[in-house]
Amino acid sequence: MCRVAAVTLAFTLACSAIPATAQQKPGPDPARGGDRSSVGMRSVTGTVKKVTEKGLVVVGRETGQKDKEWAFVLDAGTRIEAGGKSATELRAGDAVTVTYTNRDGKIVAQSVTVKTP
Repeated sequence: MCRVAAVTLAFTLACSAIPATAQQKPGPDPARGGDRSSVGMRSVTGTVKKVTEKGLVVVGRETGQKDKEWAFVLDAGTRIEAGGKSATELRAGDAVTVTYTNRDGKIVAQSVTVKTP
């Protein structure tokens, strides 16, 4: 009798665990390009459309992609490689390559390299 009760209890506990595991949502599959917030550095090549003290808008593309508008956040760690120019000296029409990361849902520029004509 005691053995039957133990088996019944074990079976009941096992069956109650199945719905709980079935309700868990699967995490993003990195092989399918799930969450891009942890993606390493990437780059965009294009031309500057607009510059502000906190950001930069570039019309350009990543390798193999179509042109689109990119809005980058500039922070204290952003390097500007423009022959001595600062971020405020960048002008609309400057050809640039921006290396960026995606942090907390924001596209943060790590470096901005101005191409000399």
